[in-house]
Amino acid sequence: MKKEIFIGLVLLLVLNFSCQQKPERWTATSPEIEITKALVKDYETANWSAWILHYADTAKIHHNSVQRISPQQLKQSFEKSTANFSTYKFSEKDMFVEMIIDDKMNKWVYFWGTWEGKIIGSDKELKVPVHLALKFVDSKIVEEYGYYDNTPMNEIFNEIEIAKLAEQGNFNNLNIITNLYKSFEKGDVPSVLASLDEKVEWNEAENFPYADGNPYIGPEAVLNGVFARIDEDWNNFKLTNIQFSEMKNGMVLATGRYMGKYKKNNAPLNAQFAHVWSLTDGKASKFQQYADTQQTNNVINQ
Repeated sequence: MKKEIFIGLVLLLVLNFSCQQKPERWTATSPEIEITKALVKDYETANWSAWILHYADTAKIHHNSVQRISPQQLKQSFEKSTANFSTYKFSEKDMFVEMIIDDKMNKWVYFWGTWEGKIIGSDKELKVPVHLALKFVDSKIVEEYGYYDNTPMNEIFNEIEIAKLAEQGNFNNLNIITNLYKSFEKGDVPSVLASLDEKVEWNEAENFPYADGNPYIGPEAVLNGVFARIDEDWNNFKLTNIQFSEMKNGMVLATGRYMGKYKKNNAPLNAQFAHVWSLTDGKASKFQQYADTQQTNNVINQ
């Protein structure tokens, strides 16, 4: 009996010691959290030489996209975007930072904050919720994911650009549509939507899979009825061999090919398309799609 009690006490001590050796899995204070706060401060003061030193040279960064960028590319993007603001910062009252250690013993710092800024040439103040997830190794950021809504910012930038063009009496419709396709290629859907008139009339080609909602009125209807469904139905969907032609009455023609694979059967798509755009005051007010609907439907029904 004494032997059993002794063994039980030993096991209890071993378990207690093991529990004491386990690191805290969550904390609001750590060197990594302080580095994150320094990163934010360097961003707010535009101290880019100090800001980039918080990252490992090989850091993997994803902001609102599956596309990976480098710390240098993110730095260049921030330098360009912040140059448009007279003031910008994160609201201290809305800021929260924590660190967790995941099941693989990786250190992750999570940052939540409200970004505030005033655009040069505009009296409007922007407020954008931001969430960052930062993975640390040896006090350096080796992986980062950023999530925030760029739509309000893109809309104001677009309004300012349109106002400048209006003053000059010169809208370059061809450039507007060309930039729209560049944004789509990069996966920057908010910029695409910002190029559309708030009452845009969007028509898919008759018998095309997404023509069931014709006409889509407004950017939100286009997003939900067309773009979201394309993302849901296709892998690697893209537009290739695009050529642009300026037409009369503020219209632009874009021709090319749809490429991708239908998710349900992995069948490849390679179909012709033609897009006719009408623009009013620097915004796309009408869209008409023409496409190889037979091939598209054959791919879907394989």
